[in-house]
Amino acid sequence: MNANNKKFRMVALDLDGTLLNSNHELSDATIAHLRRLNAKGFVVAIATGRSAACAAHIIEKLNLSPIQQTYLVGNGDSKEGFPLVCTNGARGLKIRKSQSDIGGVACHKAPHRSNTVPLDSTNNSTNNEDNQTPTNPFLRRTLIINEELFHNPLSTSLTLQTLALANRLGCVTNYYHNHHIYAVVRNEEQMELTRRYGRLTGSIELYCYLNDGSGENGEQSKAVYNEENAYGYQQAMELGPPSKLLILCNTQKLDEITNLVRKELNGSCNNALSNDNADGTQQQQQRANVIRGTPPFFVEVLSATVHKGHGLLQLCESLSIPLEEVIAFGDGDNDLEFVQMAGWGVAMKNARDILKGVADEIAEWSNDEVSLRLYMFLPFTGGMFVLTMR
Repeated sequence: MNANNKKFRMVALDLDGTLLNSNHELSDATIAHLRRLNAKGFVVAIATGRSAACAAHIIEKLNLSPIQQTYLVGNGDSKEGFPLVCTNGARGLKIRKSQSDIGGVACHKAPHRSNTVPLDSTNNSTNNEDNQTPTNPFLRRTLIINEELFHNPLSTSLTLQTLALANRLGCVTNYYHNHHIYAVVRNEEQMELTRRYGRLTGSIELYCYLNDGSGENGEQSKAVYNEENAYGYQQAMELGPPSKLLILCNTQKLDEITNLVRKELNGSCNNALSNDNADGTQQQQQRANVIRGTPPFFVEVLSATVHKGHGLLQLCESLSIPLEEVIAFGDGDNDLEFVQMAGWGVAMKNARDILKGVADEIAEWSNDEVSLRLYMFLPFTGGMFVLTMR
């Protein structure tokens, strides 16, 4: 099988390690190429492990034409917005620029913001400790959610089990609800891990600490965290279930912790779902999709059926675009199903070996090589891909 003469209408792109370079930046050349594709009728979509808010500045910088962001849905109505699969397939959205005379799903202002939200050491920070001048497009309301296409959050039981496990391991957990990330930080090491993740994704101002976060006066080590207070996350759980949970940990312990989380949540879970085998015995179904993070300092936990591939399928159904007409680019473990399910799946040169093993093609360039930006466009301009125009 090859891509010659296949019809493609959409390109779906992972962000970190794929569209963005190792500094997590979007180049001007990449923007120009994507705008050119979009202007020719190609649908450009993002599929990322990040939350919508953590991808918002990328969408805003791309600034694709609003006319080209209008896609037909099944009933013939037009819905405007940039197509986004976020939180590793748990949520699908259409994002558009805010207009004063048009309503939308406004961003949720966190009621539990702390004075200890770290605002230093990042280009995306603000000098205002109370965050009166936010930089995130959702917090500024320059971008809004025009439509939520789907959302598959964690169950209450899986959420509590994951929080309990992270608590036992001495790890801090990111709790994703709407545009914010809720965390209980007990020492400086955990605070630094949240800062690192915040710098990586431009999400520092999205953090809401549910305790004082300092860990300097010894009080946090004396605090009691148990199931009754959701291991410190009770206030977050009262807002609603998380789209995903992310356990931050030391890089040297990542593989050990990833395997442990998989075993604890799926391998020996007493209340796991089960199906009957042909011989009458029961087989245990996994309750969680556990993903090794990239860069390697976190473990992601999602509902069992949630992954970027399923998110891409749901997005395509909402846009009336067959999966066979989608080209997908990725680099990490979380891109496995995403690359497998697309009409043509491409693994980056810098991709994990496990992804290269399932991809239809391996790119000749890494995400740090500018020539990579031409990879998906040269075949198009040369006539290899037949574009179905809208």
